[in-house]
Amino acid sequence: MHAMIRMSCLSLGLLASACTMAPPPDQQSEAAQKAAKHTELNDAIQKPIDRAKAANDPNIKADADREKALEDQGG
Repeated sequence: MHAMIRMSCLSLGLLASACTMAPPPDQQSEAAQKAAKHTELNDAIQKPIDRAKAANDPNIKADADREKALEDQGG
């Protein structure tokens, strides 16, 4: 009985892994190609926003260091 359950799980696992592979871009449906372009557009929009947020990181760290130094001095 356990062997049959193991074989069933193994078969389902292999079947599921074979189904998750995406076809090459030229063989994808039109909707899938549009979704990929939409993702690229979102990435292009998000990239400068992320870069701007990262540019402020040194200032945030400097403020935290300054506050810690003040607390260490008793202020």
